[in-house]
Amino acid sequence: MPASANTPLIEAETLGKCWLTCISTVLRYGQLAVDEDVEILEILGLTVHILLPHVEDPIIATLGDESVIARTLAKFSKNAYMPDRPFTYGDCIYNHNGVDQFEWLVERLHAKRETKSATICLLSAGSHAINLPCLTVLDAKIRDGRLELQFMFRSQNVFGRQYANLLALAQLQYDLAERCNVAIGALRGYIASAHIYAFDTESATRIVSGQYQRIQDRYYEKGPTSIRR
Repeated sequence: MPASANTPLIEAETLGKCWLTCISTVLRYGQLAVDEDVEILEILGLTVHILLPHVEDPIIATLGDESVIARTLAKFSKNAYMPDRPFTYGDCIYNHNGVDQFEWLVERLHAKRETKSATICLLSAGSHAINLPCLTVLDAKIRDGRLELQFMFRSQNVFGRQYANLLALAQLQYDLAERCNVAIGALRGYIASAHIYAFDTESATRIVSGQYQRIQDRYYEKGPTSIRR
């Protein structure tokens, strides 16, 4: 539940519970806004804290769109190739302007276990691209023998994409912790624009009311003009 109307905070044990709580929070507290020609419910500044970010989550496995999950995990992978997309997170993380930022994180954490500066940015300064990464910053810290991962999204489609993003981040956290020979810690993040599209609000309301059904992604069909296929 939000700490206040201005500083929403979601605390959950698992990725799936976090996702469902984020949906209900945006439905309840979101303000009407627009993304090009599509209405959204939006919270500016949503913070999430997930205590047990396991890469296998029963809620997401039951309710999430399998094609979105597969595509998102592929998009985060090293050497990801998606000719229909202007970039992949794999590029931003593993080959950002020629730098493997994942290996840079590993080296920094090995060199100084308590470092506060194992932080990477996924944006390219001065880019005029129409489509910019929604995930902009990743920060890793080792505390009490655990790898804590923090993130920032400039924008996140909470109903249609958040669950897949969280799975991909949990996998990245697991991979980084394994390379550093430490356990998994919490997954925390900040979302500058946490939103649900108007065409998803009915399905979102059903899910949070307990009418569980596997969702079907409609973002490329009903989303903003610039991304419709």
